This record gives sequence, structure tokens and C-alpha cells, in this order.
Amino acid sequence: MEIRERQQDGVTVIELAGRLTVNDRPGMLKGAVGAAVERGARQVVLDLSSVMYIDSTRLGELIAAHVALSRLGGKLQLAGTPPRVTELFAMAGLDGVFSRFASVSDAIQTGT
Repeated sequence: MEIRERQQDGVTVIELAGRLTVNDRPGMLKGAVGAAVERGARQVVLDLSSVMYIDSTRLGELIAAHVALSRLGGKLQLAGTPPRVTELFAMAGLDGVFSRFASVSDAIQTGT
């Protein structure tokens, strides 16, 4: 898994790439979101367009990051969610938990 962070129109965008699995260093995803929150981010967009696969462990991290940001009055949005990941959300009953958008720009425009 690769994680890169950038700012776009005052929003923190965290770009994820590769396979998000239990084999990755534990807490990487949650830590990236947590670090952005510590720097003051309240709107975070996760760009999943380059994610090939996500397992249940990393899905749990997504949920934890969503909850942590929500408790602070912020929001976590997903952009470019691949079909396989969308299917996982549906199987896990998480369709309504995350706001999902076709692109990072769509998420930023809708979320600000």
C-alpha cells in the first residue's frame, strides 16, 4: 500500500494505491488520517482510484478513521471507489456509511 497526502482547495486529499491488506503495516491508513486531523483537517477525501483490493482489516481502519473524524465534526469522503471495493462495502452492509464520489473534485465541490 502506498499513501500520499496533498491539499486541494483547502481539503486534505489522501491518495491510496495498491492492495490494502493485513500484510501492510498496521494502522497506516488510520494514522495518515489521524495525522491530518492533528494538523487541523476537518474534511478529508480518500482517493481510492488506484486501490486494487481492500481486505476486512483495512476496511476496519476506514471505519475507525470515519468515526474519529466525525466525532470532531469533520467528514471523511471517498473518491474514485473501484467496483470491487464498492462490492465489499455492499457485502459488509456499509453502503450508507461513507459518502462516495466519482472523483476528488466532485467530493470537494459537494463537501465544502
